[in-house]
Amino acid sequence: MIRELAAAAFIAGAAGAVAISSAPDAGAYPGDVPGMVDGQRQGDACFSWERFIYGHGPNGQALACHFIANQFPAKDTGFWQISYPLYGVQDIGSPCPNPQSAAQSPDGLPLLCLGARGWQPGIYTGGIGPYFPPGIAQVG
Repeated sequence: MIRELAAAAFIAGAAGAVAISSAPDAGAYPGDVPGMVDGQRQGDACFSWERFIYGHGPNGQALACHFIANQFPAKDTGFWQISYPLYGVQDIGSPCPNPQSAAQSPDGLPLLCLGARGWQPGIYTGGIGPYFPPGIAQVG
């Protein structure tokens, strides 16, 4: 009986180790930034849409937590959405590769490449703007 319990515990522990090792490690993909959350799914609720907004989907796809203002019915969460390709931690105003790029400032702000303006804090919304810098109310 003890042998069977020990074998069952060993098998359960091995299965858990395999499940944990299959999740991507933060920094495992080019462009990863500090504070990324692993194992998220596009469309699921998220709660960090101002700083350290990035995560990985199940296949390693970069996702960003975005809050959708004035939605109906009202929600108090953000939602995971596919992110532009990430280019790591960048300084505000430094040159960037192309307009469809994302990064993170050293203090965790999401950055968007704005061409000649370089990396700027804010997010791509696809709607009004389509760029919102931090601190400006988003109207949707």
